[in-house]
Amino acid sequence: MVPGFHVNGDKPKDEFLIPLKLTWTGPLETKSITYPKTEEIKVGNQMLVVLTGTFMIHTNFSAPASLAPGSTTMTGKLRYQACNNEMCFRPSSVEVKLPVVVE
Repeated sequence: MVPGFHVNGDKPKDEFLIPLKLTWTGPLETKSITYPKTEEIKVGNQMLVVLTGTFMIHTNFSAPASLAPGSTTMTGKLRYQACNNEMCFRPSSVEVKLPVVVE
């Protein structure tokens, strides 16, 4: 992440803030998504729970018994809203491709 910017965590304090959200589609079943630990910062008069710098989101998948062994791809969508201490930018989404080998 660019210095001076942050994104809201997956569970922001204010219902009007856009949470960080990762969703997956593909042949594997998503068992769990674990977001990184957030930090609390003060912006204006408000305390926000955000992510800054580099962070990782972990996902656990399982393969259905009917899925044949071989290579496949999971497609993800990461939705976020980048902000600095003065303003927030329009919410955005980025596509994530994850090659997977099923054994």
